[in-house]
Amino acid sequence: MGHIRLGNLPKTQKWRDLVRLIAGSGVSGGVLSATSYVEAIAAQTLGASRAGLDNAKHDSGVVYAFYMLTQVTLASRGSNWEDALARHGISLASDSTVFDLTSEIQAAIDRHVSRSSSGATDLSEMAQQSVGESLMSLAEKRTANLFAGSSDEVRNAIHTLSTKKGFGELGQRFFGRFVARFLNFYLSRATAAALGGPRLPDLADVAEFNEALRIHCDESARIVRDFCGEWYSKTAYREGIDLENASRFLAVAVRKLSSELEQQGGEV
Repeated sequence: MGHIRLGNLPKTQKWRDLVRLIAGSGVSGGVLSATSYVEAIAAQTLGASRAGLDNAKHDSGVVYAFYMLTQVTLASRGSNWEDALARHGISLASDSTVFDLTSEIQAAIDRHVSRSSSGATDLSEMAQQSVGESLMSLAEKRTANLFAGSSDEVRNAIHTLSTKKGFGELGQRFFGRFVARFLNFYLSRATAAALGGPRLPDLADVAEFNEALRIHCDESARIVRDFCGEWYSKTAYREGIDLENASRFLAVAVRKLSSELEQQGGEV
C-alpha cells in the first residue's frame, strides 16, 4: 500500500486568519513573542484541520502505536519480560538498551502498519515517532545511559511507567507529542510563509515558536494524564488490554485533548 498523506493545507478563512496571526498582521501592540499567542494558534489550527485529527481515532497505525505502549509497560511487570516482548515481535538481548527497545518497538509498528489495509499514513508515522520520543524522554530520567546498560536496567526503567501514576505520565507525554506533531504538520507551512514578517523575522523565532507549541501541547495533555492512568490500571486488572479497548480509549482521549486546546484558545 502507498503512503497516505493528510493532504494540502485547509483553504478556509479560518486558516488565513491563522497565518496572519502567526505573521503578526493585524495584532495591536507591536511585535509579540512567539509564545504569546500559541494557545490561540493551536486552537485555530485544530479548527482548520479538525478532519485530520478525527481520522486519528480510526487510524490503525495510531491505535497500534498506543497499544504497544500498554503492552511494553505491562511486559515489564512479569518475571521474564523479554519473552513477553517477543510475543509482540520485540527482540531484546541481555545487553539491550533503551535505544534498542525503542528501535524494536518502531520496527514492530512498521510491520503492523505494512500488513494493514490502509498502510502507512502521516498520522501513523506521527504516532510512531511519538511513542519513541515519549519513552526515550521519560526513560532518560530513570536510566544512567540511554545507549548503554542491560535489558534488566531497561525493564526497571519501564516498570516505573507500568503503575497507574507512571502510565498516566507516559500517556500525557505520548498524546502531547502526537498532537504537537500533528499541529506542526500544518503550522510548519504557515510559519514558513510568515518567515520574515514582524512576528517571525528569522529561523530562530520559528524554532522558538515550535518549542513553545511543543511545551503547550505537553501541558495541555495533562487533561488526559489521570484518565490514561485510571483506564490503564482498571482495564489491565479487569479484562486485559487489547486493540479493541485501546482503540475505544484513544478515541475518547483525542476528543478530550482536542476540546481542551480549543477551550484554551477561546480564553486568549
